[in-house]
Amino acid sequence: MSANGKDILGIAEAVRAEALRRDRAVKLWLLAVSLATVGVLIYAAVEENLRPTWRRHQLEYGQILRQKAGDDWGRKLADQYVVELRQIVVADLGVMDRCVSCHTGYDDPRMTDVPNPYRTHPGAYLQWHEDARFGCTICHRGQGAATNFADAKAEDRHWDYPLLPLDLTQSSCGICHTPAEVAQRGGEVYARGAALFVSKGCRSCHKLDGLGGSLGPALDNEGLKVRGQLPFGHVQGPHTLAQWLIEHFDDPRQVVAGSQMPTPGLSRDERTALTAFLLSLQQRDLPKSYLSPLKHLALYRVQHPEPRSGDQLYADLCQSCHDTGIYGRYDKFFARFIPAIRGETYQRIAEPAYVAANIREGRAGTIMPAWGAAAGGLSEEEILRLASTLLGRELDATQTAATAPIRSHPRAARGDARRGTSLFAKQCSGCHGLSAEGRLGPSLVAPALQRYASDDFLYATIAFGRRNTAMPAFLAVAPAEGGFQEPQLDDLIAFLRRIGAPAGQDMTALSTTPSVAPRAPAAAPSAPDITAAAPAGAQTR
Repeated sequence: MSANGKDILGIAEAVRAEALRRDRAVKLWLLAVSLATVGVLIYAAVEENLRPTWRRHQLEYGQILRQKAGDDWGRKLADQYVVELRQIVVADLGVMDRCVSCHTGYDDPRMTDVPNPYRTHPGAYLQWHEDARFGCTICHRGQGAATNFADAKAEDRHWDYPLLPLDLTQSSCGICHTPAEVAQRGGEVYARGAALFVSKGCRSCHKLDGLGGSLGPALDNEGLKVRGQLPFGHVQGPHTLAQWLIEHFDDPRQVVAGSQMPTPGLSRDERTALTAFLLSLQQRDLPKSYLSPLKHLALYRVQHPEPRSGDQLYADLCQSCHDTGIYGRYDKFFARFIPAIRGETYQRIAEPAYVAANIREGRAGTIMPAWGAAAGGLSEEEILRLASTLLGRELDATQTAATAPIRSHPRAARGDARRGTSLFAKQCSGCHGLSAEGRLGPSLVAPALQRYASDDFLYATIAFGRRNTAMPAFLAVAPAEGGFQEPQLDDLIAFLRRIGAPAGQDMTALSTTPSVAPRAPAAAPSAPDITAAAPAGAQTR
């Protein structure tokens, strides 16, 4: 054989030897991995079946029973104690709770001084809630079928409703009870949260039970939201609904980028209480026998609400933005002026139909939502009561009806909209925007204003301003004073009517015609006493 042939055979032998060596190494690794896998499986099987967490807990509990056996009854319990998997099956709720496999002393009054998981259930809750009827997860949530704490807590598991933190467990009281009936019976945190929801004016932005604003989401089923519905990118704690709410109440914009919710300024205890209340808002289909009589009554009242006074409606829906309503104020968060809707000037010149329309339809271009039945949930009777509160006098339904007619516009007819355009740009656009769309001040092309506010109302507002607000008086007696003369006011009003007119319609030419058709004729409110509206010295700015 030639030298070249011998070299080739040598190379082939070397390759074959290297392949055999590597094959042997791979087989050894496979054998080692297989043995390790079998070892892990055997260990898991032993831990799961021979040494599970619940079994260790029950063995320890058996020792505690023998230590506590100070009489014949206690010794009998210790002797009859059996280590076994325990569970509570509640067919009415469709749950199987194995929490009692570890919490074995939950119903033994002798276990008040032992550590968890053997300690007696705190409070008197078990006196009012039979464990065989209610189970555990209806109140505590978590994965009831689990047999170890990590799986039962389920914070990092694919489980929609992980275990509630201890200070939020009272949120479950609201599933079956009203705040009033549990406020002194173990539901203090939940009841305080319900009171905070009202006192902080949360309904101003959030709808609940058919009543509320539209700036934020409706909250009727807030307590059953799952993690996939919420942004957790900036949540520091566990990724649970409870933690999301806690951190959101601390700093809404930190949790939700661009949130329109101002920082509530709540203490830690208040954030916990309000979170407990929101977690209680669950539209669950529970058996009717689980609900207390007062809860049944509360659900009935949602469908058939009792009459609410104008003062109550103002406190619940308006006060969080307008405060007393007597003074206008600048809101730094929303970067706009909040008008005085109970100020003396407004009460003198605002017409009932206009006030009611603002409540019913809201103000376009502002944070003021529509509160009519289809939007915010107020009935026409409630709108009448609220309008009466704002104007400080009793009104009747004909004055605030949604079918009130569009008024004639005599001042706009006398004015020149082209001259009014330049006047508005010079004196008014800084607050109201170049097209009157609203800026720091409100929009002047809002449908409610255009349809229900008379020329006399616009005249009085521009001429004499609004006392205790940022709106000054513009009527000047002499040209040298720098304000507006009577003809210029008419020009401004003509401009506002022209810019606020629907496409193809000249508002200045409208006579008294129905705003919606057809309907029964309604009496138009009388024109305001403009001279009475002018505060002392209002002829100058």
